[in-house]
Amino acid sequence: MAVSISKTKLSVMVAVLLSLGFLQAQEAKPLARHPGDILKYEIKFSGPTADQIKSVDASLGLTSATQKDQPGFNTGVPGAVSHPSLDTYHVEMKVPDDIANGDYVLNVNISAALGSTSYNNGNGFTLPPVHIENPRTFVPPSIAVKQLP
Repeated sequence: MAVSISKTKLSVMVAVLLSLGFLQAQEAKPLARHPGDILKYEIKFSGPTADQIKSVDASLGLTSATQKDQPGFNTGVPGAVSHPSLDTYHVEMKVPDDIANGDYVLNVNISAALGSTSYNNGNGFTLPPVHIENPRTFVPPSIAVKQLP
């Protein structure tokens, strides 16, 4: 009987450990992106006016202020858009060297024959933010200025 209890305890312990691992896996965040990384998206349009789209622009934008040690760093990532089929567009973005740390969301702007509109995360589509980490910093040097006679 002691062996049976040990097997039961072992089974319960294994089940608990597996469930903890499963919970941690659900909370895992996507890996951070860094300067030089390439991000790719596929955008598909549907509906009666989808064939009227003339141009598509896409970019990533920072959702918060830049850090104090990254003044003047880039807060957006422009995308190169291609149009492989009637309703589909592909976007490719290279994370620049001077990108600020933070979370970025995708923004899509379209122009059609008779109008234009913008889409962003939560308005037309839902994607998790892209977390970008850049180890580069810039601390502005001090300055002294005096008027000359």
